[in-house]
Amino acid sequence: MPMKYFVDVVQTDGFISAAKRNYVSETAVSSAVKKLEDQLGHRLLNRSGGHNTLTPVGEQVYKRAVTIINSYNEIWYHPDSHPEKLVRIHFLQGLGGNAASFAKRLPQETHYSFDEELLDQSISRLVKGYYDILIGFQLAFRNNNKLKVYPLQTINFDLLFNKQEIKTYDNDLKRLARKSKLYLQNWQSTGISDIQTAMIDSYSQDHWDYQETVGINSFTAACLNVNFKGGFTMVPETFKIPEYCENVYKFTPEHLKKAFEVVVAVNAGISAPLLSSVKRAII
Repeated sequence: MPMKYFVDVVQTDGFISAAKRNYVSETAVSSAVKKLEDQLGHRLLNRSGGHNTLTPVGEQVYKRAVTIINSYNEIWYHPDSHPEKLVRIHFLQGLGGNAASFAKRLPQETHYSFDEELLDQSISRLVKGYYDILIGFQLAFRNNNKLKVYPLQTINFDLLFNKQEIKTYDNDLKRLARKSKLYLQNWQSTGISDIQTAMIDSYSQDHWDYQETVGINSFTAACLNVNFKGGFTMVPETFKIPEYCENVYKFTPEHLKKAFEVVVAVNAGISAPLLSSVKRAII
């Protein structure tokens, strides 16, 4: 649990949000992470100004912790009365709605399990057969001959701004953006593709600009920063703004409409019946 708390603090960018994710107190999370640091003999997080960043040791421990937790969770993926009908559908952050929409198109007798994946581990885990299907952005699968990729849908990306800052700039969103931090999902993967660069290139069309980019570990964390600190972020249209983010304004520029292609990726060794079901579901 201390390792999971540590991962959740990183992914949600805060002890309070990690505590809410685990239905425990902030003190419980903070104490567990501190104990983990004491046991390892190294600081894992730099805590300053309400923002937590990973130390060099923390970055290494985080990567290993995610792998360990994912491996542990594999134990619970298969308890099903009909394992031969179970399809393990995973998705990248922000694409849960796309995964649900895809699942509805599969045969009615299909059994499902769902989980969210981090980009840097998702493709290698799919190749190794830890799960069956990954819903992700087409950009992530370039030049990968170990997977079969099928187009699912093309989606918009929205910009989220702080409502109070919009008033300060007289509703001039472009001018506000030029003076603001862009909280951007850390999409860099291990040599497969740089989705983050592609996102910035798409955003920067039609003379949209930003002051600087700030890497963040999840769309939810980016939304929280915008809500409480200002700045802005980019999220898929299917991203649901958390209930406690009431100071966020959503805007979809014309050049970000239908800007990114979402695909269904499967292991090249997928069974013929499942591959047939996937193909029928995306037609």
